[in-house]
Amino acid sequence: MQPRRTPSYDLRRALMVALVAPLFACANSSGEVNVATPPGELPALILPADLLSDGTKPAERHERSARSKAHRRESSEPSEASPKAAGGLVAASPQPTSYALVIGIENYRDVPEATGARGDAESFATMMRTTLGVPSENVRLLLDERASRSDINKEMRWLAANVPAGGRVYFYYSGHGAPEPTKGISYIVPYDGDPSYLADTALPMSDVVKGLEGTKAKEVVAFADSCFSGAGGRSVLPEGTRPLVRVAKTKAAGRVSLLAASTGAEISGPAPDGDGGLFTHHLLEAIGTGAADIDGDGQISLGELSEWVSPRVTREAKRANREQHPELTVGSKMGSADELIIGWGYAR
Repeated sequence: MQPRRTPSYDLRRALMVALVAPLFACANSSGEVNVATPPGELPALILPADLLSDGTKPAERHERSARSKAHRRESSEPSEASPKAAGGLVAASPQPTSYALVIGIENYRDVPEATGARGDAESFATMMRTTLGVPSENVRLLLDERASRSDINKEMRWLAANVPAGGRVYFYYSGHGAPEPTKGISYIVPYDGDPSYLADTALPMSDVVKGLEGTKAKEVVAFADSCFSGAGGRSVLPEGTRPLVRVAKTKAAGRVSLLAASTGAEISGPAPDGDGGLFTHHLLEAIGTGAADIDGDGQISLGELSEWVSPRVTREAKRANREQHPELTVGSKMGSADELIIGWGYAR
């Protein structure tokens, strides 16, 4: 027996038909409606275009909403250029005519590893792009087996061919150094270098400086997180030779300035967390976060950089019961260290 319908029931039914009918009419006028609904979700509400506040069609509105959500999601996730992803790096004014050759060799073919050198170089290259705004296509990064003697020489020629007149070059090396035991000449040791045959397999630091001077750059700023004394750390000697060689100080060419991690009679040690070089740790902090802007004028000079990095490296080295004093050499054609601005446009 069918249940008896009351007037209130008939009224509710009429109201439901009145509300739903226009929706079906709208759906039929715009084509087929996808009735498949993912489990756990409510069916999508279909509205005519003239009811949308901005006049867009439903499909366009859905696409725009999806893009907005994706943008918000990407903004909340770390990226290479974000302070969170880049270890707190900030962005200063970009340097579109600057070039950087960054070398980090941790795993060598024939000598012990230089712990943390690869990560140091990767972090320095990130800082070049993020903080100093060096275009990615102007940054060459050589790591481990891709940093052989021939690889480094090839990239030095690339700099000479591509850096425009009036541009700037940044050079960074993290890895082993080695002294020539009889003459005290300092060498950087490439991936395939052999301390027993330095003249044939390694690169004299003086030749590297000379090659940088040979570019069209107005100025070159070089950094070396290495040591050349043979006393340990990031320094290697042929087996059986004495543990300490007092190497001659590398002379900077006219347009080249060099900030080295230590003097010729010292070793370059690790950062307190052991995750890289002590010198690079403070170098990244000084430039990458703007911490070396000592006078608060929104820019960092080479002099400020040295004044900020050196005492911190020296102090922490003493805590590890060793001596390490970063050493700055300024080219004769570059004026004073305070006149050479490394980064500018830091927000204050």
